[in-house]
This record gives sequence, structure tokens and C-alpha cells, in this order.
Amino acid sequence: MRKIRLLPVGVAATVAALVMMGCSNTTAPASVKADPLKVENGPFGVTAASGDPVSGGSLTFGYGGGIASFDPASQQYSGTSGGDEARAVYGTLTEYDTKAGKYVPSMADSISANDDFTEWTVVLRDGVKFTDGTPYDADAVLFNFDRMAKSGAGFSGLWASVVKKAVAKDAKTVVITLNQKWADFPYLLSQAPGMVASPKAVKGEGESYQREPVGAGPFTLDKWTPGQNLVLKANPDYWDGKPYLDSLTFQTITTGDQALKDAFQAGGIQGSLIGTPAIVKDYIQPSSGYSGYVRMTNTGSMLLINNGTPSRPDTPGKDINVREAIASAINTDVINQRAFDGNAFPGTGIFSAESQWANDKPTFTYDAEAAKKHLADAKGFDGKIELLYPSAQAEAALTIEAQLEAVGFKVDAKPVQSITDLINAVLIKRDYDLAMYGWPVPDEPGELYTSYLERFGRKDNQLGYYNETIAKALSDFAAADDTAEKAAQMATIQAEWAETVPAVPYNTTAQMVVWNKNVHDIEVSSRLTLDFSKAWISK
Repeated sequence: MRKIRLLPVGVAATVAALVMMGCSNTTAPASVKADPLKVENGPFGVTAASGDPVSGGSLTFGYGGGIASFDPASQQYSGTSGGDEARAVYGTLTEYDTKAGKYVPSMADSISANDDFTEWTVVLRDGVKFTDGTPYDADAVLFNFDRMAKSGAGFSGLWASVVKKAVAKDAKTVVITLNQKWADFPYLLSQAPGMVASPKAVKGEGESYQREPVGAGPFTLDKWTPGQNLVLKANPDYWDGKPYLDSLTFQTITTGDQALKDAFQAGGIQGSLIGTPAIVKDYIQPSSGYSGYVRMTNTGSMLLINNGTPSRPDTPGKDINVREAIASAINTDVINQRAFDGNAFPGTGIFSAESQWANDKPTFTYDAEAAKKHLADAKGFDGKIELLYPSAQAEAALTIEAQLEAVGFKVDAKPVQSITDLINAVLIKRDYDLAMYGWPVPDEPGELYTSYLERFGRKDNQLGYYNETIAKALSDFAAADDTAEKAAQMATIQAEWAETVPAVPYNTTAQMVVWNKNVHDIEVSSRLTLDFSKAWISK
């Protein structure tokens, strides 16, 4: 589902993949061994074209929502929330090379760091101009950085905590000094902070700028009917050559993944974003005749446990015995079988089995007798606990409720009518005991670090949980430029998580972008955003 509501960093990503699950009754389920779908991260079904790229044609992609604003200063775009549209208009200073697993220059000509990754130098390309004819230079970049930092929205909070200052060394060079060591800082420049808008247009258009963008990317805005579709046309003066496509359309289809699949197979769209496990399974089969890219996200679905927030300082989850009882009571195989016919991705570790950060540290294991003992050790606790869940996940909530009550909890399951209501209770008011929630985080190191930093690496977070060992491991992960060293820090976090039980993962999620076989050279970048600058359609 594509989101159009502006939320703080680490919030918008949590609702992109809240999973639809179900069960048949409220009887405490027996153990069921699932045979989950196996999916590897990366491209699938992509074959080399038989000839050279050809110019012309229009490509239509379908999504569950649409971009809210083209003003990158206040946005935190991703491939599920306006990132494709914005990237097509602006490009980004850097991009994530999914094949190489690293951040590389894009609109920038080069980016380099000092020895401890606290100072970064961005060199811009010669002769690049915005589509209004004004120069894409260091002053323009700094103008955009300043607007973003002062916006109070989008990436402004993260930017303020990480960036000490940014200055122009000359017309082509920007030097950024950080408050901390961060080897993956170019991640931020592959996001909205790296989308540079024309200062002339921003100043001249004022409030209307968000609907009338001017960038220097491969496409320009042609027409936009919010809630229906958005059409872009090729920029003939793009620095890397005019795109092969004449136009690019983003079609809004809000009735779910099945409707997107139907439109795809009927020929109304040539590609889409998909997250429903059964449909992911359909598309990824070699016989499907489609191409695309899939990534498994970590902690896709979790039981968030309030560890003691100002709104509920005496919540049951403040006692680690209660948290351990919850963790031991959950049988992820049962949830998978009853909700997804065995097609989902159950697991109780922070990282999915497919993750490069997966490790051999302990995770949670279903053990009803252990859960009962932990509950008995929670002195003074009467067993009553409130469970918040999205109304669309009612049957999944019944499964979880039955598992908890089977070990001695007395669950008050309360539906919320919308994801917005759930966000308000969990992230804003922080007024809950236990909540079914989505925290999908990919392996991409920059996004993984910033997501986990926001969610449980800072004090006063939405769980009411702070752990010095985890905070240090996250800091060391950011400072490291070696994959093995980064992996060691993630293993430390997994071990500490299993020991302290701040929340209970029960399912990972798949996010897939799929397109027709005759569509070629779509590149997947940071946060599942797509680069259409070299895309083309074979005849």
C-alpha cells in the first residue's frame, strides 16, 4: 500500500507492510510445522534483451497509492511512498547499487570521505542544469539542504542529529561534516535529502511548488490527477542522455494487490509493487513469464510490547517475565498455516533467514510450559493485557489471542479501525500494552541503521525500551566499513534482543516489484525505488 501521510523517519516505513492474517477459531492451536515459501533477495526472471535498446513507447506502473507532494524538503520517499515519481523528476545525488551492495554517485560525479567517515565531499557533474535552465550547483544543493533541515518533517530530524554543517568549497563541491562516524552516510543522499529542486522554482512558486516540481532528473511532470494517475515525459536534456521511454505513467489502484494483479494480467499496467505472499509466490515462479526484483524485509510483523512509556508506566510489559511469557507463547508456524496457507515467512529473529545479517544467535522458541512458568514468575500480575490490532487483521488477532490465553493471559483484544489509529496509539500517544504492528526493514545498511536507531536505538522510543549494548552496537555498525564487522554488531543486537525481549517478531515480509518480460533495464535502488532513466520496451 502506498502511503501519502507524512510521518517521522522510522514511522512511515512501519506501516508499509502490516500483514493481513487470519485463523478459523479461538481454540488454542496445536503446533503445526509449516513449509514456508523460499524467496531469495534480488532480481528474478530477468533475461538479456535480444537486441539493442530502442527509443519510444510509454510504460505504466500500478501502485496502491500516489505521491503526496513533490517537495522533497518535507518528504521521506520510498518505493512504496512516492519515491519512484520523485526520483524520476529529481534523480538523487547518490544511489544504492543493489548488485554491488554499496552507495555510488548518481547526480553527483563523486563522493568521498575522510579516514573516519566524519567528513564527506560531494563533487557535482559539469554542466548539469535544472529544466528551467538554472545551474545544478553547490549553492542549489545547500539551498535544498537548508530547506529540508528547517522543515521539521521528512528527514529533518535525522539530518539534524547526524549533520554538523554543510558548506560549499566551490561551485561544484559541497563538504558535509558529521557529528558521528557513519560509513554509509551516502544513504541519506540517495533519499529525499539528495533530491535537489530548482531554487528559482521553489522561490517563485511558493506553496504551489509541491505540485509543480522542477528538477534535473530524467523525466519532467506532464500531468497529475491525484488519486488517479500521474504522467511524466522524458527530459531531452538529462545529463546521462534522453531516456528511451517517451513517457512514464503511475496508475493508482487502491483496492489491493489482487486488483493490481488483475490490471497487470489484463494489460492495463506493465508493472507493479506487490506484497501479498500468495501473489509474490505466483509471480516468482519461472513459468510466470514476468521479471522483477524481490527483497525480504526483517521484522516485517511484530508484537510490539510496551516496556513502560509515560502514557502507561505500569504496563504489564514492563516486567521481563511478562515479555518472556509472550515470546514463548507465540507459535509462528500456526500463524503462517492459518493465515497464509503456509506461504508466509515465519520467524522470531530480528533478521529473516534470507538476510545477509542472519546469524546463529538465539531467537524465540514456542514453549507453552515455559510461557506458563514465566507468567507465574511475574509477581503481582493478574494476567490481564490489552492487545491492539488493525480490524483488517481480526482473524490473526484471534490466533494470537488464543495462544496467549492458552498459557494463562487474559487478553482484551481491541480492534482499531484504521492504520492511522494504530499509529496514533503506538507511535504518537504510546498508549498500549501489546500491538500487532509492521516494522519492515531491508538489509540495505543505511536504511537498516536509521530504522533500528529510531525504533529501539534511542532513548524515549515508542517501546519505552533502551539498551546501552544495542545502542553501542548500532553506533559501531554505522562506523564500520567492513561487512564482517557490521555483521558482528548485528549478531550482538540479536543476542541482546533475545535476552531482554523488547518485542516479538513473528513474520518477515516480502516486497516485490514486477514487470513484463519485454520491459528492460529498470534499476532498483535504495528503499526499493526504481530508476527508469535507461528503461526501454522491446517490440
